[in-house]
Amino acid sequence: PYDHLTGIRTDVEWAEDAAWRREHDEPYLAWADFEEAKDTGLNQPFFTYIALLVCSVCLILSIAMNGWRVENLTVNPMIGPSAETLIDMGAKKTSLIVEENQWYRLFTPMVLHAGIIHFVLNMLALWFIGLAVEQSHGFWNVAILFVVPAIGGNIMSALFLPEYISVGASGGIFGLIGACIADIVTNWNLLFSRVLNNSDDGSRFRNVKVLIWLLMDILLNILIGLTPFVDNFTHLGGMVYGFLCGLSKLERLSTAFFGVKKGLLFKFQTHLVRFFGLTLSIVCICISVVVLAESDGKRVTNCRGCRYVSCVPFPFWSPYDKKWWYCDDCDIVKADARQNRITNLYSSMNLTCPDDSIVNIDLSDAQINDQVFLQKQLPGYCRDHCEDVFSD
Repeated sequence: PYDHLTGIRTDVEWAEDAAWRREHDEPYLAWADFEEAKDTGLNQPFFTYIALLVCSVCLILSIAMNGWRVENLTVNPMIGPSAETLIDMGAKKTSLIVEENQWYRLFTPMVLHAGIIHFVLNMLALWFIGLAVEQSHGFWNVAILFVVPAIGGNIMSALFLPEYISVGASGGIFGLIGACIADIVTNWNLLFSRVLNNSDDGSRFRNVKVLIWLLMDILLNILIGLTPFVDNFTHLGGMVYGFLCGLSKLERLSTAFFGVKKGLLFKFQTHLVRFFGLTLSIVCICISVVVLAESDGKRVTNCRGCRYVSCVPFPFWSPYDKKWWYCDDCDIVKADARQNRITNLYSSMNLTCPDDSIVNIDLSDAQINDQVFLQKQLPGYCRDHCEDVFSD
């Protein structure tokens, strides 16, 4: 959809170039030749190509580290590796960021993906949006519009959903979407003016379709964000940061070419907004990093319902104990188990529930002697025996 806005920008640049050539008695350059010249040499979307390559390599590495196999759909519906493998690869996990000083986990999630489905959808979005934005605004601008929102989104996720791990380039992609929205907002009068569009409702409708496509892309990614290892706080945070950065980094279309004169007040407001956007983004990131460092790896609010912004128990129609994934905190519980030295079977364990209460569970009938197997059963025991399955 952003290709349409890119085309409008190219039309204006070509017309301005033609006017300059006419004024200076330079040879006229046809529109097709002008567009081709823009897409040759070093004016290529190198950042988009690099991001696609790095994400592809990381996906292959994650599956390789998972023993060249993907997890069951009940564990990872994105057709990808286990949570343990994603953590080893650098997924966002708040406790490791804060308690182990692994701050690189605010950066590495942007090149990791939960699985093949997640990867394909994100790379398609990056190809179409990133390509168009970079060809219009250049390597460094698109790098800022991708990286800063991705980091900002990961920090928001770490603050509001510290119990969950998450990965994905979606924060950066939502940053590009936010920048596209900023581009539309700052050029609204040009895109939707009846006068400048010569009362051509068709042109204005095509501009509206760009907004509709962007909104559909946002909705699709939010739905994906309700599945494990993908996070809507990263998505929405990235979009907000992308919008702010877009106000600063995306060049306004020149209104003078259309005969629309702007005064000094308008120019001052334009420069103020450009300064405000990126500066506010950096300030917010710095403040949120400080809050995260002082949070001890725990949620900064008492909003239990916030988890449902990024999680919905599924399948909806299944009984509670038969769902593929849940939105509680039982996945992080720990236990102290007692093992019979003669039979090597576990006889009982003290399970620490998400609210820090402790329950004693009899394991004599379970016939379990494998520690790894017992560890995997802890979430089920938590849901069966703990009165409160949410952390405080």
